[in-house]
Amino acid sequence: MSLTDAYRTPPAEARAPAVSLGNRGRTDLQLGQRVFHGKFGYGTIAQIEGNKLEIDFEHAGRKRVLDSFVSVG
Repeated sequence: MSLTDAYRTPPAEARAPAVSLGNRGRTDLQLGQRVFHGKFGYGTIAQIEGNKLEIDFEHAGRKRVLDSFVSVG
């Protein structure tokens, strides 16, 4: 083993998407539903993963936000 081999960093492993285990998500939200976010405005839910939402906002494009930051619009 050479000196440089001792300091070589192992390759990074692929990570699974982060999921909050403590919060299963809101039951009042569903795909295609119109919601409102204080900063991004109105949008439509495109994907739901636990308490994380991907929303297509009218003026801000697609964003990923926590469900606690949106209200049913």
